[in-house]
Amino acid sequence: MGLHYSSRALIEVQGKVLLVKRVGEVFTFLPGGHVDAGEAAAQAVAREIREETGLTAEIGDLIGIAENDWQENGQHQTEIALVFRARIVGMDAPAAIVSKEPHLEFIWADKLQLDAHQLHPVALRDIICNDTRQYHGFVASDLA
Repeated sequence: MGLHYSSRALIEVQGKVLLVKRVGEVFTFLPGGHVDAGEAAAQAVAREIREETGLTAEIGDLIGIAENDWQENGQHQTEIALVFRARIVGMDAPAAIVSKEPHLEFIWADKLQLDAHQLHPVALRDIICNDTRQYHGFVASDLA
């Protein structure tokens, strides 16, 4: 089993949410990634966004925790991710984002169409569809 400690960003612009997907996959997830040893989670998500997009992210409040699990190469994987509210510096409208990593692509999705983009963890879909400004802490878990 693989256990992943990650931080992710909820970036909303004009009713759209920034999502990431691996090229060739159908499911999406929030931008971010693994937290390195000795690294603060907020710094990790800013670093991951910069590495993956070349853009600067301003990281805001911690708004929740997302748990997810999946199978990869026959092995059970579990992710525990801290989710931060964030914004891309200088981006006031959804604009195309070109990935700096060839295995990833970025998508702006309407908040009400997260099912169509197969956002994971699934539990995040309803939370994001609602007004997330009201959240000061949630746990969105797909774990039984």
